[in-house]
Amino acid sequence: MNHKKNFYILIISVFLFSFSSYADKPMQILEKANEAYSNNEFKHAVELYEKIIEKGFESSELYYNLGNAYFKSDKIAKAILNYERAKRLNPSDKNIIFNLRVAQSRTVDRIEPVPKLFYEQWWNNILSSQSERGWAITSIIFAFLFFVTAGLFFYISRKGLKKLLFIFAIIFLITTTLSLVFAQKQYNKLVEQTEAIVFTPRLTAKSAPSASSTDLFVIHQGTKVEITQKVNDWYEIRLPNGNVGWISKESVEII
Repeated sequence: MNHKKNFYILIISVFLFSFSSYADKPMQILEKANEAYSNNEFKHAVELYEKIIEKGFESSELYYNLGNAYFKSDKIAKAILNYERAKRLNPSDKNIIFNLRVAQSRTVDRIEPVPKLFYEQWWNNILSSQSERGWAITSIIFAFLFFVTAGLFFYISRKGLKKLLFIFAIIFLITTTLSLVFAQKQYNKLVEQTEAIVFTPRLTAKSAPSASSTDLFVIHQGTKVEITQKVNDWYEIRLPNGNVGWISKESVEII
């Protein structure tokens, strides 16, 4: 019995040690990556940051650091790709937005987006103010406030106060619903993968998913495109200015 007990203890100890080693390793790699970046060893920093991502770890900070390392290595398209990935996870971070704009200023294309109506811009600004997790937390907070005010409404007998509680309950309910809608929309943006960055130095968009089809327009490395349709090895893309065309899958990388 003692031998069997000791054997089980050994197995559990090995498992815990292995788990601890696995958990600590990404942090050790991250420390080395940050150190390499501080020492201006940007290529080495890129390799280490990418290694962490390959292990299945991701965060806005990690993609942001990787974007900075690529930018310092003068790989602008890669920098933009990782800044965009960081922005998807933390859309309101000012440092990410600023560095992304700086990187975009180093690209060839200057595409003017189609003007949006004021309410569309207003809606997009609110939606982008938080990530899907932030909106989910916001919905929980306002749901809690709704149940509190609704409970007080049935408990309190004063008419004036009941009316005020009713108004607040309605406001909290609407805000909860909107927060859930925003959370769902932000989540969909994360999983749908409908945006990409061009990695071909000079790319000609076609009128159909065929190399022999008519040339429509030219875009360059680092440009962000929206994927609207997929056919075999081709993507139909839309640019911010409304232009639509077909490009090969291998010419872009999904954000």
